[in-house]
Amino acid sequence: MTPAQRDVRRREIGGQDRLDRRLGVPPRSALISPLTWLLSLLRTRSALGLAPSLTPAVIFLPLGVVLGPQVLGWLPGRGLGVGPLDIGVTVALAVLGVLVGMALAREARSAARLFAAASLESVITIAAVALATAYFVRATNLPHDAPLLTLALALGLCASASSATSADPDSEPAAAVATRVADLDDVLPIAIAVVAFAMVPTLSGTDVLVRTLAPIVMGLAVGGVGWLLFERAESGAERVVFVLGTLALAGGAAAHLRVSPLGVGLFAGLCWTLAPGRADRIVQDDLVKVQHPLVVMLLVSAGAAWVPSIVAVWLLVPYLLFRLAGKVVGAWVSARLVDVSPSDLAAYLMSPGVLAVAFALNFKQILSLEAGDMLLSTVVVGTAAFELFALAVVPHWRRAH
Repeated sequence: MTPAQRDVRRREIGGQDRLDRRLGVPPRSALISPLTWLLSLLRTRSALGLAPSLTPAVIFLPLGVVLGPQVLGWLPGRGLGVGPLDIGVTVALAVLGVLVGMALAREARSAARLFAAASLESVITIAAVALATAYFVRATNLPHDAPLLTLALALGLCASASSATSADPDSEPAAAVATRVADLDDVLPIAIAVVAFAMVPTLSGTDVLVRTLAPIVMGLAVGGVGWLLFERAESGAERVVFVLGTLALAGGAAAHLRVSPLGVGLFAGLCWTLAPGRADRIVQDDLVKVQHPLVVMLLVSAGAAWVPSIVAVWLLVPYLLFRLAGKVVGAWVSARLVDVSPSDLAAYLMSPGVLAVAFALNFKQILSLEAGDMLLSTVVVGTAAFELFALAVVPHWRRAH
C-alpha cells in the first residue's frame, strides 16, 4: 500500500464526512486494481429486478454478430420463427417481464414520486424518438413496408429503456435515487407496448380491445396457475419444473396470440408478488439461477440477427441524437420530482441495457422480415454505442463494485 493510500484510509475511518467530499478526497472504493475498476464499469443491472452482472450489450451484441450469419454463421439470424432459439427468446422476454412486475409491486407503494419521474422521462424520450423517426422517414422517402406509426413507436419504446447500476454505499444519495429512477423507467414502456401490439394489423382481424386485454388476462391466469402450484410442490426439482413450465406457458400463449410476452410476464409477476403466500420468493429464487444466461442469450441472439442495411444506418442518426436529447430533457424535467441534479440523473439514463434489445426482438416477431431487420439492426448498433458512451459519462465512483 502506498503512503497516499495509507493516508486516505487513516482519514476515512468511519467514512467520509462533508468536508472530505467538498475537498474531493477519493473514497476507499477508488483504491482498487485496474482490472477491478474495469469490471466495475462493466457491471450493470440491465432491468428492474435483475441483480448486477457482467452482461453489458457492448460485449455480447458484438459477440452475437461474430457468431451470426454475417461472420461465422454458427447461429441463425434471419427471422424469429419457431426454432428452439426463437422459442427461448420468447420465454426469456416473458421472464424479463416477470422480474419487472415483481420488482414493481415491491417498489410501487414506497416510490410513487420516483415512478412518476421515471414515467415522465420515458414518455418524453418515446415522443422525441418516435416523432423524429416519423418525420425523418417521410422527409427522406426511405423505403419501409411497415406502418410508419408502428415503426416510429417501436424505436421510441426501444429508446426509452435504461439500464441501471447499483449505487456504491459510499456515493452520494443522489446516485441511489438516480439508479431507482433508471430502474422504474422500464415499466411504462412495457404497458405502452401492450397497446402497440394490439394496434398492429394482423391476418386474424382480432378486435383491438381484445388484443389489449389479452396480455392482462393471460398474465393473471398464468399468475393464478403458478400461485396454486408453486407452494404445493413436494420437492425442489418439482418446483423448478412448475416454475419453468408456467413461464413457458406465458411465452407460448403470448406468441400464439401475437401479443407482448413482456406484458404477460409483467402481470404474472405483479400477481405473484401481491397474492398472499411466497410465490414471488419461490420464482425469484429459481430465476436467479437463470436470469443472467437468459440476458446473455437475448443479447447474443439480437447480435446474430443484425443485418447490414443502408436504411438502418440512416435511422441510426435520429435514433442516437433524439434518444440523447430525450434523456437529457426528460432528466431535466423529472429531476424536480426527486430532488436530484439533472446532470446526475441524465448520466444514469444513458445506457439502454437489455430491455431496449428486448423491445426490438419483441417487435421483430410481429413486423415483416424487412421491417424487423431494420428495427433490430438500428437498435443493436445504437445500444452498443450508448453503452460505450455511458462508460465515459457515468462517474466511476458511482458504479457498483
